Amino acid sequence: MRVFIAVDLPNDVRKALSDLQRALRASTSTARWVATESIHITLRFVGEVPEKRIEDIDAELTGLTWKPFTVTVRGVGFFPGTRSPRVFWAGMEAPTMEGLAEQLDTRMERLGFEKEKRAFRPHITLARAKDTRIDSSLVSSASKFEEQDFGSFTVDRVFLFKSTLKPSGAVYEKLKEYPL
Repeated sequence: MRVFIAVDLPNDVRKALSDLQRALRASTSTARWVATESIHITLRFVGEVPEKRIEDIDAELTGLTWKPFTVTVRGVGFFPGTRSPRVFWAGMEAPTMEGLAEQLDTRMERLGFEKEKRAFRPHITLARAKDTRIDSSLVSSASKFEEQDFGSFTVDRVFLFKSTLKPSGAVYEKLKEYPL
């Protein structure tokens, strides 16, 4: 079972991001857009785990102690950058989210999962390259949204999600909820 720990988005922010995707969709044929209902903020990708390990993960996440915090979703960008973009994302201001991601990483490491190698960069994936890269037409079209505000919300819980890969894209299912 493929799992990850994430923040779900409120409907108003999800709608604002969906409107952005709709506005930009026609500008490129090289992007595979994330389905509106699948938009989320990944805090820690755990990976493929045997189903019996879900209990261990649940026990490690139960009683998570973190203060609720505010997230402001603002701006857009590309990974690894605009010269050879592979991921189109919405950015955010969430000062304590990095610390929460580090705590989750430490908890998963205690269970024997490999420590995250890359630094945590809070973002919301909106599209991925179909092949090797997204063409520059999306980069140009998206530039007018670099400072766009998509809404704010309070994060007071995180979720353990199951990810099922299908030809049409990944399908996510909430397995467990952890109040902060």
